[in-house]
Amino acid sequence: MNCPHCKSSNSIEIDMHSDGYAKDILECTSCGAVWINHFGAITLLNKKAA
Repeated sequence: MNCPHCKSSNSIEIDMHSDGYAKDILECTSCGAVWINHFGAITLLNKKAA
């Protein structure tokens, strides 16, 4: 899977925080983008730049 913002495929992780995690939320550690990939439809939740 590639990041929808920076197109990186090297560092995509499940978004985890101290209050838990959501299995469908992904985060790019290269640029900080957070998104949901639900049935092939990508919804970008933030627009952080690298």
